Amino acid sequence: MKIQRLIILGILKERPRHGYEIKKIIQKDLGLFTSLENKSIYYPLQIMENKNLISKDTVQGKGKLLRHVYSITPLGEKEFLHLAQEALLSEKRPFIDIDIPLYFLPHLEKKEIMARLRLRKRFLDKVRTWLTGNIAEKKELLPHQRLLLKHHLNLLNTEEKFVEEIIEIVKER
Repeated sequence: MKIQRLIILGILKERPRHGYEIKKIIQKDLGLFTSLENKSIYYPLQIMENKNLISKDTVQGKGKLLRHVYSITPLGEKEFLHLAQEALLSEKRPFIDIDIPLYFLPHLEKKEIMARLRLRKRFLDKVRTWLTGNIAEKKELLPHQRLLLKHHLNLLNTEEKFVEEIIEIVKER
């Protein structure tokens, strides 16, 4: 929930937005960088509004449609800074889903493991293509956005090497 609050407050620091717009930014711009599942954006917005981190205004949309536009409050500004600083100093180790089956590797079938690892490599190739394409093509990227893409490219390179190591170990079984 903390990361979700940080993301929503960060998006609202840019400017006020309606819920659907916030959801689309999370999916489109931040989807690769977070595992945040955003089935309904309105529940977390309601909680944040109840905590006075954001405010909601109702405005006339297209036709007779009314829209709720959310803005960050002064308390939300403080919470954003607190959460950002906390995340920068986080001592949580990154956990990747692939680690759990590796723990149980002796109990898994070699053929199935190899098939899944080959699929994982293909997935990593697709992500690499996406990352390098965005780094190379998007001249409108701000320096911090380009840095984020490079960070994930470095993580991807490390994971790719690790998957190769797993494949070699499984082959020797």
